[in-house]
Amino acid sequence: MLPSVPATVPNAELAATATQVGPSNGGTPIPRGSGILMARGTGAARLAAEIPVGTSVFLRLTLTPSWSDIVNAIGGGPLLVRAGKPVFRANEAFGSALLSPRAPRSAVGQLRDGRIVLVAADGGSLGYSVGMTNFELALTLVRLGAVTGAALGSGTATSLAFDGTLLNRPSTPGGLPLSDALLVSYSGAYAPPPLVPVLSPNGDGVAERQKLAYKVVRPSSVTATLAGPAGATITLDSGVRSQGTYRFDWAGTNPDGSPAAEGRWRLSVAAVDDQGRSSTAERTFALDKTLGFLRAPDSVVVRRSGSSLRASFVLAHPARVAATVERPGGAVVRTLFRRQLDAGTIPLGWNGRDGRGGVAFGGRYVLRVTAANELGTDSLTKLFRLRRG
Repeated sequence: MLPSVPATVPNAELAATATQVGPSNGGTPIPRGSGILMARGTGAARLAAEIPVGTSVFLRLTLTPSWSDIVNAIGGGPLLVRAGKPVFRANEAFGSALLSPRAPRSAVGQLRDGRIVLVAADGGSLGYSVGMTNFELALTLVRLGAVTGAALGSGTATSLAFDGTLLNRPSTPGGLPLSDALLVSYSGAYAPPPLVPVLSPNGDGVAERQKLAYKVVRPSSVTATLAGPAGATITLDSGVRSQGTYRFDWAGTNPDGSPAAEGRWRLSVAAVDDQGRSSTAERTFALDKTLGFLRAPDSVVVRRSGSSLRASFVLAHPARVAATVERPGGAVVRTLFRRQLDAGTIPLGWNGRDGRGGVAFGGRYVLRVTAANELGTDSLTKLFRLRRG
């Protein structure tokens, strides 16, 4: 333990005195203004012998060339993307045992417009994900549009989280405690995605209400509004708000209770925090009652001699409609039709055969109906089970 360490500057001698020596399994608190010298393996015994308690320690952070103009920096490697091209071998001090096997990996990249992408690849779980090699990670960054990028940590601790929620699936359930991380923070307003991309308050029980929210991380003066077709504006919230998340439930109506106009709507949040910093957040979604009331049985028996699925849906407006039968994973088993239809109740059927004319296997299937017009595109699905008689 070095209880008093001068401010770190490159290429200068920093003097401190060792006051405590001993083993540690990590988790040792480091008071502000102090430091810890750590060594592993055979180096631990040598460090303890060379720096007993009371020894004066001189440190020098050698950086060539000088990094005097660098404001912030992170450590990582090896280099994965240079000038938009994947780097197969960066010739940095990383052995093939670290780079070649498929494993959980993480990386950071920068797009041409300056935006940053953070990538975490799962791995180490047979039947789910075996991970990536270092070069496969480089190719992934390039496919995402990165013009420069570098690897970060790898192995079972690879984790990616946002706003307290773990986004990936580490091989160790729930992930492992992390000793270091690349953290990105925001100081203004944030709006999560709306609950449904298409609000359809038509009485069929699907997507009847929209869940909206915004979050501020400091006390702020906030205005949250909804803007819709023909200049329609609805104020959801306005005033000084303390740090926290604010949620709103909207049923697609105007303040007087009348139905709001169908079309594209935008949630806009403008905030000025207690330090005078301004920020905005926006999310868009559609209000579209075109498609509704998809009705189909929960179970269907199909025989070689006949029998079929009988279903129906309702169009409130003319639309280009596609109807498909799919497996739960999304594979299309049969396209029933694609055509322009007028408003009304539309029947449809499926004879239980796939696109090649064979009788489909028993199991779970999804009936999907998609309607597109000038208001946007919306889909409804109905899960059912097929039994062969």
